[in-house]
Amino acid sequence: MKKLIKYPLYLLAAALCFFVLTFTVYFFNLDMKATALVAPLLEKWYDRMERKQYI
Repeated sequence: MKKLIKYPLYLLAAALCFFVLTFTVYFFNLDMKATALVAPLLEKWYDRMERKQYI
């Protein structure tokens, strides 16, 4: 009987942690801040790639 109570509580705790994490990312706009940090590295990477230019 305790397993019946324990597993839904674990699931609820995991869902709450996931919600808090995603809300924090949304509230502080952390996804776009991380993208701004990574963008210069990606631009250097893609500018160095050879292009196949077919017309």
